[in-house]
Amino acid sequence: MTKTWLLALLLLGLGPLAQAQELLCNVIVNDVNLQTQERQVITQMRDAIQQFMNTTRWTNNNYRQHERVRCTFQITLLQDGSDVASGRYVANMQVVSSRPVFGTTYETTLLTFFDRNFAFEYTPSQPLVFSENTFSTNLTATLAYYAYAILLLDQDSLANLGGNPLLDRVLNIVNNSQSASGASGWGSNDTRNRAWISENLNNPQLTPYREALYLYHRQGLDLMASRPDVARKQILEALKKMQQANQVRPGSVMINAFFDSKVNELINIFSQGDPVVRKQAQQLLVRLDPLNNARYQAIVK
Repeated sequence: MTKTWLLALLLLGLGPLAQAQELLCNVIVNDVNLQTQERQVITQMRDAIQQFMNTTRWTNNNYRQHERVRCTFQITLLQDGSDVASGRYVANMQVVSSRPVFGTTYETTLLTFFDRNFAFEYTPSQPLVFSENTFSTNLTATLAYYAYAILLLDQDSLANLGGNPLLDRVLNIVNNSQSASGASGWGSNDTRNRAWISENLNNPQLTPYREALYLYHRQGLDLMASRPDVARKQILEALKKMQQANQVRPGSVMINAFFDSKVNELINIFSQGDPVVRKQAQQLLVRLDPLNNARYQAIVK
């Protein structure tokens, strides 16, 4: 084999590594509520959305296959307002993303969010197209929005405020979508929607929340396998950061989303270790996440 051919094969082998997309997204479309015989259209929709999420290059960063960020979009189509024949759909969507914990086989959830207002149009013959600078469709704007939000949180968990380069992209999609006619789910009247996720991520008052993501994950969870006592203390410091943010903006959507994702994990973390640290954690958690007050009592039993 000549050196030229060998070099060509090496370059081909490196191609997938250099061009690897950022997301590994699983899409589930639940159409049980729809009264339609055109189930193949729903299957095509699912495949198109999954391909859009997994083949789009969202950033200029290179991801190896095992580094791709895992996420799941579960879209539930609703009968009221949906019309398969005309390609109009009303739905809700649960978005979940995760990342591996260093030195373990465990995956920790980074985001759990239930989007209650997801209306969009889909025609099988039309490709899904997204442009950062203009509003194309509510479907691609919403999907791209969550792609950037997921990547932002993932980067925040790996480096202190590591997601900063993506803040403008998240905000830009919100601004473009709010000014578009007929786009749903972007208004500021509902405190648990896409606009408020963006507001929380961009709000300097909530910077301690984002700093806590780094402390919790990179300085905390990633040390649990090797230095569990140090890890618990760092996670306790992360909760104190959360408390700083919560005192300024109580009930913020992203702080609520954090605890929606972490309640079981936090109980498992602090059910062992230094009793003083466990007690401090339990007291903080009760203040930060009062809805799960009874469950957090297990930490100090």
